[in-house]
Amino acid sequence: MNRLDLSGVPCPMNWVRTKLALEDLAPGDSLVVLLDDGEPLESVPRSAREDGHEVAIDGRTVTIAKAAG
Repeated sequence: MNRLDLSGVPCPMNWVRTKLALEDLAPGDSLVVLLDDGEPLESVPRSAREDGHEVAIDGRTVTIAKAAG
């Protein structure tokens, strides 16, 4: 499983770094992202869903399954 610790990384850079990491994954692979509370924990999952990825949130940990195509 791929992991990305973005604690302390401000918006919108946390989404930019997440999106770049997702580009390196095959469809169906998962990326686990550790985020700060507040805006990052709201905006990154929302942006991932808007791009068609499946998202699960557990505390400050967000798991994103890359969408096909």
